[in-house]
Amino acid sequence: MPRLAANDLLREIGKENPPQLVFLCGEDTLAVAETEKKILKKLTDGSALSDSAFDGQAVDLDRLADACTFCPMFQPYNVILIRDFDADMHAPSVIDTMLGIFEGIAPRVVVLIAMRALPTYEIKRNAPVFLPKYKKLMTFFEKQGVLCICEKRNAIMLAKQITERAKRHGSEIDRRLAEELANRCLCDSTLIHTELDKLLACADGGPITAEMLDALTAALPDADAFRLARAVTGGNGKAAFRLLRDLTAKSEDSKTILGVLTVLSMTFMDLYRAKLGQGAVRQAETIAADFGYPKNREFAVRNAMRDCGSMTVPQLRTCIRILRETDKSCKSSRTAPRLLLEQALVRMLQVRRDGSEAAG
Repeated sequence: MPRLAANDLLREIGKENPPQLVFLCGEDTLAVAETEKKILKKLTDGSALSDSAFDGQAVDLDRLADACTFCPMFQPYNVILIRDFDADMHAPSVIDTMLGIFEGIAPRVVVLIAMRALPTYEIKRNAPVFLPKYKKLMTFFEKQGVLCICEKRNAIMLAKQITERAKRHGSEIDRRLAEELANRCLCDSTLIHTELDKLLACADGGPITAEMLDALTAALPDADAFRLARAVTGGNGKAAFRLLRDLTAKSEDSKTILGVLTVLSMTFMDLYRAKLGQGAVRQAETIAADFGYPKNREFAVRNAMRDCGSMTVPQLRTCIRILRETDKSCKSSRTAPRLLLEQALVRMLQVRRDGSEAAG
């Protein structure tokens, strides 16, 4: 079975013989999380999965082999869940062994790998291209099971979801304002969800107005995010923490911090792509096309081209890795997200131009 969209995958999961191998990933991490939740509900009726959950940082192959041959007695399916399988933490031989285990899974066993925090592909010429470290794994699932990629949606598509969610909560929002909200959040579903929560609470059952949007949501935080990135890569800690304070001035709750982290991660990705494009002597429009930027995001490439001159590719790559590690920690640990973000800034401020981290 080839690649399937999330809705098509859920239809297949609901059939009498669902696919036994599912790899779920995508830039739309909120859609990945929601699809994972729906799959588990369909296959397990919401039952606990502690005995079938595996740590993506260090998969226990012996336990995995046992689980893949276990036919459930009291549940319709034995679901094996692996969240955020980190290819960097597993030798190629381990991945080969794991794929061999998957080839011999028992009936009524379903393996679900859900990539909530780790990227598995990049967009080139409007199409996802597997990262080398995940290519073998994703190709295997595409041929032997199902590969589901939750791609980033544009403002028009997101506006429809925003209006529908507002209606479900007894409120309403004009389609134009919904598109404005999507654009302000850079079409990031997680950030939109956070901002819409605030707007719905403020509306309290009434309509969401333009005044509420202006008062409660930041107007395209790209400028501050780019300034923060410049301060970090330039080693200016005082400016970096001042800008962080500005970005979190309206709220310091966990959802706001995660939103800032998302925007900052996207900004560093913009800078990284722009730096690669500069090295290949590409124009901003060509870079935007190569990486699949929508028309309303081409300005981000131009801004990145303007700001990335003093940065190095290894330096940007290390900062992106730190931000991804922080995002994962925010979603999996009990440590306050604000503290984790501040720790990430300190680490990034110490990244050398060759990409190495200075000793703490």
